[in-house]
Amino acid sequence: MRSKFYNLLFFLLIFASAKAQFPVGGGKGMNMNVGHVYGKIVDSISGKPIEYVVVQIIGNKYDTATKALKHGVITGDLSKANGDFSLNEIPVIGNFVIKITALGYKTMEQNFSFNINMGEMMKKSGGQQSGDGNFNFSKMLGAVDKDLGNIKLAPDVKQLNEVVITDDKPLVEIKLDKKIYNVDNMTTTTGGTAEDVLKNIPAVTVDMDGNVNMRNASPQIFVDGRPTTLTIDQIPADAIDKIEVISNPSAKYDASGGMAGIINIVLKKSKRIGYNGSARLSIDQRLRLGGGGDFNVREGKFNFFISLFGNQRRSIAENITTRKNLIGNPLTNLTQTSPSTNNGFFGFGRIGFDYFINNRNTITFSQNIGMGDFNLNDYLNTRVDTVSNNTFSDNTRHSVTDRVFKNSGTSLLYKHIFPKEGRELTSDINFNINRFGMDGNFVTNYYDMSGTEQGQAIKQQQKGYGGSWFLTAQIDYTTPLKNEQRIDFGVRASIKDYDTHNESYIFNPLTNEFMLLNTFGANYIFTDQVYAAYLTYSKEYKKFTYQLGLRAESSIYGGQLLDSNKTYGYTFPVAPFPSAFFTYHISDKSDLQFSYSRKVNRPNFFQLIPATDFSDSLNVRRGNPALQPEFTNSVELNYLKNFNRSNNLMISVYYKYSTNLITGYQFLEYNPLLQRDIVVNTYKNSLYSNSYGAELTSKNSIKKWLDITASANFYYTTINASNIDSGLINERFNWFARLNTTFKLPKNLNLQLTAEYTAKSNLPVSGGGGGGRWGGMGGGMGGGGMWGGNSATAQGYTEPVYVLDAALKWEFMKEKQASLTLNVQDVLKSKINITHTESSFFVQDVSRRRDQLFFRLNFNYRFGKFDVSIFKRKNMKFNTDGMQDMGM
Repeated sequence: MRSKFYNLLFFLLIFASAKAQFPVGGGKGMNMNVGHVYGKIVDSISGKPIEYVVVQIIGNKYDTATKALKHGVITGDLSKANGDFSLNEIPVIGNFVIKITALGYKTMEQNFSFNINMGEMMKKSGGQQSGDGNFNFSKMLGAVDKDLGNIKLAPDVKQLNEVVITDDKPLVEIKLDKKIYNVDNMTTTTGGTAEDVLKNIPAVTVDMDGNVNMRNASPQIFVDGRPTTLTIDQIPADAIDKIEVISNPSAKYDASGGMAGIINIVLKKSKRIGYNGSARLSIDQRLRLGGGGDFNVREGKFNFFISLFGNQRRSIAENITTRKNLIGNPLTNLTQTSPSTNNGFFGFGRIGFDYFINNRNTITFSQNIGMGDFNLNDYLNTRVDTVSNNTFSDNTRHSVTDRVFKNSGTSLLYKHIFPKEGRELTSDINFNINRFGMDGNFVTNYYDMSGTEQGQAIKQQQKGYGGSWFLTAQIDYTTPLKNEQRIDFGVRASIKDYDTHNESYIFNPLTNEFMLLNTFGANYIFTDQVYAAYLTYSKEYKKFTYQLGLRAESSIYGGQLLDSNKTYGYTFPVAPFPSAFFTYHISDKSDLQFSYSRKVNRPNFFQLIPATDFSDSLNVRRGNPALQPEFTNSVELNYLKNFNRSNNLMISVYYKYSTNLITGYQFLEYNPLLQRDIVVNTYKNSLYSNSYGAELTSKNSIKKWLDITASANFYYTTINASNIDSGLINERFNWFARLNTTFKLPKNLNLQLTAEYTAKSNLPVSGGGGGGRWGGMGGGMGGGGMWGGNSATAQGYTEPVYVLDAALKWEFMKEKQASLTLNVQDVLKSKINITHTESSFFVQDVSRRRDQLFFRLNFNYRFGKFDVSIFKRKNMKFNTDGMQDMGM
């Protein structure tokens, strides 16, 4: 079966672009493509027939473009199970070569012709109405039907010894404009989510809330090359094919995203001829189940794909907060502990098809659906110590919060390839809908120093719902010019519409019912529109390649606070965003590239609206309508060295300069409702930020049984916020490193270890989304609220953290179709995130941990067949229409 598969594969690769029909031959209206050749392929030693042998006829054919004869493949076929082959529509005039190729056999070529002399035939038949005996027409008809008999192929022993069949893709592919991580073989993430996958990607970190950080900033998160409403904990790891990291995008990409670039999550979709798929089942140490599968089938002009995944979750976490208040009378110290359990499930489905209209036109449709339901059970224990008289008081808040979400995404893509090589047009439209809801109940009890409850328990409720829809439309056109030149241009429109509704209630024991607290509500709607156009020019000259680009973008924000009927509108005018890439091809194994780009990070509506969020009493938040966009100029120098196919090294040196950096800032104000001074967290524009560093990524196959991928990022960051507070400048050297080691053990065992260390660092800079969990879900009474994500701050840092993950995989059954994987997260129970914040009002440390030493067992079964005629069994011939993207 292996040789059949590879014979078919070899045939399709050669024949897809070669089949052509010879045109009119001897005279006008006279079709001479009537030749027929047939025979049988057998093994020269055993005499047994050989199936799926590639048979090609090579000779002169008519090129419609040049109006002349061109030497090449005229037609081809595969031998049947009994070794027979049959080829029709061959020109009867001329000399030809039959080429026969099969994996494991020596290639054979044999000359032949139909022995028809057209000139002699016309001479003998010319001027005679029905023939006069000088020309045997029956003999001529017999000559066009040629039997080549049994053709014997000799085994190629050397070729057979060298054949190695493997489905493994390299863990990392390093290219100058991006790094590609093939996560299908990343066993430590099996059964998890995109959050687990990104935690294993070099140069990328993910915090406890699912906020993604790259080079100390939050990147844009794309799915299949387009922005998404999905958060990274809503995408199953088993649905991901690869992760593309684009650290310094060109003008072709969105200018949004500020300092961090783009992370593109590419979902699985096969285009291989035939059918293939997989089924999965998992169980974790808390007896929570997961499962799903994917299926793909392709024949002729259609490629159909579907995937379904579902996972139960039980997550256990603990947060500890200590705060030393520097204001107030009397001064107090505060300690909070918050153990919590989060139970729930999420599901994800994807369905779609490719329709290959012909060789030059393809339509792709896909539909994603995701949903989840989670129940958070949290106990918040707070002790307030009075410094002056050594007294304290306690309170305990028990909260139960249900959260649900539904996501739907529709995508339609059209691609046209022009006859001129390299020229193509693509257009696509994407529509995403996200809806969410939450319902929380909170009960707070107060106690004195003896543990006696003081007063009645305070009962609160919070309800919220809302969502968004997100529409993007884009057209891209690429055309080559003379002398290795190329132009790309395109236009794009993006419209996002958000609505969020929150209601907070407090229980009134006098009326025995809950009262609505309008002051605590946060109800708003807003729309975000971005319009853009780009143009890039590329040229190659000997070993030098350069690309110059310019993008123009404008954006419009508009919103309304529903409680006060206040409206807000912000229009950011058209701004230019140039880019430049220069590449020098040093040798076949090394390249050097310099790149420059300008990006923008516009304040989002949550950062702009002046509504106050009281959902967390220790982190009261408010937007700032005076915020301005931050602009970043980014320069990067990359050196890529390929020592061989299995060993390479990439060194990147980068510098980023941002003006009007959006930073987190705290200030003190008196709140009449609480009748005391409170610390408000808000946002302001700092003067500037400098960030420069170096990034190293190395992939090495030390032995056949040992692969190592190592990465490290060293950077120095300065945030100058002296315009906010005199002398407020935060400077820090940061670094982190990750080591992924794979051991190929006997008995089809595979051990993978991933180690990571993150040094002391500034809190990350906010960017274009970051993929954080529950972003924009509305106030949550106990962390994050509606604001989500991190902001740059001149007032805090994170402590060092190290973590080790491990996975053991056993492959079994024929062709290693099945596998069992045991993965363990946080083997050393060392993943503790500690954040330190200082201001003139307090000094605070927050420690967070979740799901330490966590085990999950996964079963996976792969199936498929390389079959060109699943639904039709007429013959062995191939229609070459739509074969341009076979994905082999």
